[in-house]
Amino acid sequence: MVGKIIDNYKISAILGEGGMGIVYKAFDLRLERFVALKILNEKSLTNPNYIARFKREAKNQAKLTHPNIVPVYGFTEDDGTIGIVMEYVEGETLEHLIKRKGHLELAEALSILKQILLGIGYAHSKGFVHRDIKPSNIIINNEGVVKIMDFGISKSVNESTAITKTGVKIGTILYMSPEQVRAQEPTGQSDIYSIGISFYEMLLGKAPFDYESEYEIMEAHLKKNPIKLSTHFSDIPAEVDNIIGRALQKTLERRYKTCSEFLADIENLHDDITLPPVQKKNKKKEKSKAKTVTIGREKPENKRPLKSKIRFYLTAFVVVCLFGGLFYFVYSTVSQFWRVSEAGRGFGSELRPGAAAGFRWRTIASPTVNSLNSIFFVDNSTGYSCGDKGTIVKTTDAGESWVNIGDTAGTNLYDVKFVSSDKGFIVGERGIILSTNDGGKSWQKFTYDTAISLFKIIFLKNNYTGFIVGAHGTILKTNDGGTSWIPVPSSSGQLLYSISFADYNNGVISGWNGTILKTSDQGKTWTEEKKLTDTYLRDICFGNDNMGIIVGGSGEILRSDNGGEEWSKINSDSFSGLRTVFFSHYGTGFILGNKGEIFISNNSGKSWELSNSGSFSALTSITETPSKKIYISAGNGTIISN
Repeated sequence: MVGKIIDNYKISAILGEGGMGIVYKAFDLRLERFVALKILNEKSLTNPNYIARFKREAKNQAKLTHPNIVPVYGFTEDDGTIGIVMEYVEGETLEHLIKRKGHLELAEALSILKQILLGIGYAHSKGFVHRDIKPSNIIINNEGVVKIMDFGISKSVNESTAITKTGVKIGTILYMSPEQVRAQEPTGQSDIYSIGISFYEMLLGKAPFDYESEYEIMEAHLKKNPIKLSTHFSDIPAEVDNIIGRALQKTLERRYKTCSEFLADIENLHDDITLPPVQKKNKKKEKSKAKTVTIGREKPENKRPLKSKIRFYLTAFVVVCLFGGLFYFVYSTVSQFWRVSEAGRGFGSELRPGAAAGFRWRTIASPTVNSLNSIFFVDNSTGYSCGDKGTIVKTTDAGESWVNIGDTAGTNLYDVKFVSSDKGFIVGERGIILSTNDGGKSWQKFTYDTAISLFKIIFLKNNYTGFIVGAHGTILKTNDGGTSWIPVPSSSGQLLYSISFADYNNGVISGWNGTILKTSDQGKTWTEEKKLTDTYLRDICFGNDNMGIIVGGSGEILRSDNGGEEWSKINSDSFSGLRTVFFSHYGTGFILGNKGEIFISNNSGKSWELSNSGSFSALTSITETPSKKIYISAGNGTIISN
């Protein structure tokens, strides 16, 4: 099938194979984009029931629009071939991630689990039950976003790991709920059980009831409780065992009723292990204020003389303070040692232990759960961030609090820049350019081309000359501070992600499939440079003395010492995609990763060391205030500061 054209899709590679069909990577010749094409195999084509299920999958998943669900673009029937056209997600399945790492750390597992619950909860709200949730049906893209696949179809028909009685038991045996084992109709709580099994597997590396025979597995689903994870890992909180225990209850009455109920416990646990102590304390105060407490009359036998009570509570308070102080001292010492040790695991030509240890990161509350794709501070107090679904948020108190100033566009927004305290611009998908002259109180919308997404906007130091880059080799230029934008001829038809200038004349653009474009005449003309890689190059930034860094997929890093005339590769120990590179006023370099990594360099990008952000969301953008404070935007509405 590779090389064959079906309808308007040219098949280029096999992505995977299941019981009823094969999934291919294909190129949409009309819309010029890669898609995933799921083709029903020849054996299944002879069975009307399989065809009906296949079509039902397409219809069900096409009705679901959510960031954590793989969208269906269409359905194709061409010359006896039946296929579902879906988004092509570049990344790896949760199953592969678990196999590669052995097991996941708790914070990473919670971050993935939260996104699964958001996606499945949305599907339940629309009346759909997945029925076959498992790590192989969950994919994590290069930006760290979880995507759920295969809605509305039982994949047990021809899989060796599934129960094969079609129409009787639906699901894959290792992840099957007790009611599915009993051949009862699956519900939303059946999905919750399967999610609980998957969560357990993330943390341990294998499913809780991974036995040799199908009979043993089914009996375990019906009668056994999983071994507590705290018996395997001493640092696993007891709350994890409680959450998994509730998700895997055999009876529906004791199991989580909804994904929202499950998610609330997960978010509380995630906050407990990731939020700084001050934020955790404030959150507990807010919860305690929200509770209504009724104080009853004390029983006579519990009464004590007032002096005795005071003495008791005072003694208890002193003891608690002493133990608290001792615990904090031990915790601070150990955690500081651990962070410094982690920071020493860097990459590049030279390791300098402790260079990244001076950075401590904290999470700031945000008014949105949508991914924030860009962040920019106008001055020390006022900042803006934009993201998916037209989200725009603003702060006027140095990032301590953020407010949503309107879903202006309704489409995904990718970059924000301001040239003064009042005048700013935002670009996004469908060719959208937003501009404001009143500090974001109102936005004017201009559409360049609805078929082209715009990814990056920059202004040179004079604030009059600016550039926008986007899909299909799009380059726009302004010479009047953004009042008008004029297309610039491009030597590439590739998706262009980012642009940066070493000086007023010399600039470089990075993009898809290893694309590098260069100009030496202030951006009037651009020429394509020799390819150094086939992976996508996501961002570029020039620091001091014509030094530049480009970062991209699979941990790709390129470095130049001469304004982009020549580039050399830097060895990277990172396997995930690198999203953003930035150099501060002090010359410190930052690289942000798709799984929460922050790499820091203090030697002009020659070597990089890891600093723990405390987040496993994709880190999307970084900015610096005039007072040299760093802010980072991330997925799920996260904002991070040093």
